[in-house]
Amino acid sequence: MENVIEEPAVSYTKHYTEEAYLNMQWEDGVRYEYWDGELVPMSYTTQAHNRITFNVNRVFHDKKGKDGCGSFQENVMLRRDNENIYFLPDVLLTCHQDDLDPKSYQIKNPSIIVEVLSESTESYDRNQKWRQYQKIKSLKYFLLISQVEYRVEMFSRPNDLTLFFYQSFEDLDAVIHFEDLGFSMSLKEIYEGISLEVQQETGSPM
Repeated sequence: MENVIEEPAVSYTKHYTEEAYLNMQWEDGVRYEYWDGELVPMSYTTQAHNRITFNVNRVFHDKKGKDGCGSFQENVMLRRDNENIYFLPDVLLTCHQDDLDPKSYQIKNPSIIVEVLSESTESYDRNQKWRQYQKIKSLKYFLLISQVEYRVEMFSRPNDLTLFFYQSFEDLDAVIHFEDLGFSMSLKEIYEGISLEVQQETGSPM
């Protein structure tokens, strides 16, 4: 997702009711997240962003779909329980039966949330959104995926009573283990079909 505004992520001073937001007709490729009356516009994505999102969603579907879990990308809303806040994460995985109504457009109990970083949204994803995501009791894994280098950051916790543990993966041969969900995903799967320039570190001259 490409956030078309600068931080903080608030675009309009006009107050929108929750009902008005949910009944909006989105035009010109712009989608909106909703923060208690205010709209946050999300616009076009790069090809790399789109490919990463597709790859992750495909892996989730292939490896967890048979277990009764659902994987969704970009246009399915995430809503905090009893909060007038709606997000549009890049990818969601939920195994909660209350979320798996084919007619529903909302997820409330995700196990995994994925955000693909871009220059305009990185601060928003790492700060405002992450502070809200941490409050979701069902959340076990939060992934931040770079589209400019081979790098995935993951925050994980076994349950909602513990703190999140941070890990970083920067090698295409690296494998991310979702131990509580019983499957893994490699960086090769995430970045399939994408060629990024690898930054080589050089030592200081003698």
